[in-house]
Amino acid sequence: MFRLLSDFILRFRVYVLLGMGLIVLANAPFLQGLRFDFTPQQLFAGTQDVLEQREKFAAEFGREDNLVTIIVEGDSLFEPKTLEWIRDFTVSLREFEEVKNAQSLPTMEIPRSGAEAGLLTTVPIVLESGEVEPSAAAALKELAANEPLLNKRVISPDLETTVVLVWLQDDLQDVKDLRAAILKIEAKLAESGVPSELRTRVSGIPYLRQEIVENLKTQQLTFVPATGLAYLLILFFMFRRFSGVVLPLGVVAITMVLVTGMMVFTDSPINIINNILPSLVFIIGVSDSIHMIARDGEENEAGADRASSVKAMIRHTGLACLLTSTTTAVGFFSLLAADTEILKNFGWQAGASVLLAYLVTLLFLPAALVKMRPVQRLNTQKPDYQPLIEKFMGVLGEKVVAHPWRFFVSGLVITAIAAMAAFQVEIDTILLEVYEPGHPTYNTLKMSEEKLGGILPIEISLDSSEPGAFKNPENYKKLAELQTFSKQFDVVLSTQSLVDYHQAARAALLADPAQRGTMPESRDEIEQLHLLLAGAPDSRSGASQFVSTDFSHVRLLLRVADDGAKAQLALGNELKEKLGELFPPGHDVSWVLTGDAYVASISLDSFIRDLFGSLLLAMVIIFGMMTVAFRSIRLGLISVLPNATPLILTLGYMGVRGIDLNTTTIITFSIGLGLAVDDTIHFLARYQEERDAGRDASESIKRAYMGAGRAIMLTSVMLLIGLGVLLMSDFVPTRMFGTLTGITIAGAILGDLIILPPLLYLVDSWRDRRTNALPGTV
Repeated sequence: MFRLLSDFILRFRVYVLLGMGLIVLANAPFLQGLRFDFTPQQLFAGTQDVLEQREKFAAEFGREDNLVTIIVEGDSLFEPKTLEWIRDFTVSLREFEEVKNAQSLPTMEIPRSGAEAGLLTTVPIVLESGEVEPSAAAALKELAANEPLLNKRVISPDLETTVVLVWLQDDLQDVKDLRAAILKIEAKLAESGVPSELRTRVSGIPYLRQEIVENLKTQQLTFVPATGLAYLLILFFMFRRFSGVVLPLGVVAITMVLVTGMMVFTDSPINIINNILPSLVFIIGVSDSIHMIARDGEENEAGADRASSVKAMIRHTGLACLLTSTTTAVGFFSLLAADTEILKNFGWQAGASVLLAYLVTLLFLPAALVKMRPVQRLNTQKPDYQPLIEKFMGVLGEKVVAHPWRFFVSGLVITAIAAMAAFQVEIDTILLEVYEPGHPTYNTLKMSEEKLGGILPIEISLDSSEPGAFKNPENYKKLAELQTFSKQFDVVLSTQSLVDYHQAARAALLADPAQRGTMPESRDEIEQLHLLLAGAPDSRSGASQFVSTDFSHVRLLLRVADDGAKAQLALGNELKEKLGELFPPGHDVSWVLTGDAYVASISLDSFIRDLFGSLLLAMVIIFGMMTVAFRSIRLGLISVLPNATPLILTLGYMGVRGIDLNTTTIITFSIGLGLAVDDTIHFLARYQEERDAGRDASESIKRAYMGAGRAIMLTSVMLLIGLGVLLMSDFVPTRMFGTLTGITIAGAILGDLIILPPLLYLVDSWRDRRTNALPGTV
């Protein structure tokens, strides 16, 4: 087939190139239609029941995950002018249509003792407009220092840090909409005339989400071109021929145009998972191109003319590249069996991208290469001279054949050590894992956790079909008991419920702080406490945010530290056990754990396990396909270890460094899967070609090293140097991708050049000896 194809490509090379150019031009207009959607909620789609509960809860009580916080720091927070600025800025934010509500220390309606004994008021101490009187500022300072509803929630214990709370509209979930709203808030902050003695910072979950997404976009636009430039320089240094530089990058560029057109045509945006497609296309396209160009140079050095060497290149590497691309693509297509929609989409997108890269390589590269000077492996002016890589491959081949057990056992020991370290890797996701300690966003969130009770919400929803269920003192006390139970965990920074407001009202009414610990004993008492607060508007800062109007549904809000999904899931299990004890099956009160921190933790944990399981399935399918492709169970089994080595080595590195398996790190394994399969197949194909030519195992190994081994090393060195560009990024996911992909490439070198060749030699030389020992065998 490839013989006929080579004749066709060279005979109609002009039409092939013209057709390729027309296809690229046809796809070019689609480039501007490429969409970006890095909304993290896409990762949650595999836990539909959890999402439905989250949406149902948000419909009644609103979204705590849509809370933007403006942190204000200074030692003059309770100066009248400062309080005036905070109040006026807060009120001005309520004018934005994107803002559902805004509250701050001067505007909150907190229960406190009235002007006379036995009276209670919730009217803010600071008036809605006008100058703030020194007496009002002093009274607010005293309330802030002693009121649990405020302290370490809205004001820090040292009274030097406060927060303006801004709830965005519940329907603002798309990152673009969140960013637009936050930019308006920041613009308003800039023009509000912040007093010079104050320091302000914007934070909150919406702010973090949009900032992470903007960083991802910036990294793509900055480091993809930078890496491409690095590869161009490396290719020039390696080949020093126009064909060796332009053609591999041309293959990648054409493929990327086609992939972009495919994404636009199918209305598929670039998202938080498939944003590695450019890297995948780069690695697969450049790798196959180098294998083909290197084989062309080899045929040319053997004395073939340009047409003959290009035809030989297609015949010998076309099949190997087809096997690498098909097996890798099928591996990615196996992700269609995943539970998460975003994974299914990534599966077909990655598989299609790999196949497009193969088609472009097979058609474009030979058609262009035949009229170009081939790359040179040897110096024709100095016949005895060998470049460093050729010399290294020759020596390595001789050593492996001479000491196969030494190399095989050494590679096996390294892999075994990495496998043991891999068991230390844990599945965990931390929101701040994308930032280095010391980054302003990192410092702001940590400060918020330390002084203001944190921003990550876990919600407990308690619901009953019976109106007035939580006017029942028994259920009310169980809510209070659950809140007290929650406070014992280190990960819980603050809690808030209806009980807090009722206790504040009781203490204020009786002018006795000790009354906060007294539980109401009757429905009437609960109703009276709530009626005392009924004069306050139904706002996000009042008691009404924690209970439905008919008292059948209440919520308990926990704010937790960013200690990772593992810690939050452990907390969830403890809470479930306590909830089962307080409200067992058959009780008229049902319960649900929700809130962004919990939903994100359970969903991301499920997503990572789903992806990891899908990649393992992909590996099994790939090994099966390799067995069929080489028509040899022996080669299929032999390929398992070198294919697994890069992934094992990467996991081992993560275990030694204490790096968790999360959404940032696990996606690297998709690249590793494609790279490992590519190198293994190329080496096996070249080895099998030499065996089919009648050479023994020893000579076949040596020649495979000089052919496929050289191309593998060239590709690996180029990729490693190119990935070094990513290490200059100040964005942790970009650096981590570069580091882990580099470790994966090093693992591929270990698997395909240190473990695979001696294993092939040991198995086949034993088979040769056994065959020769049979009676009648010469």
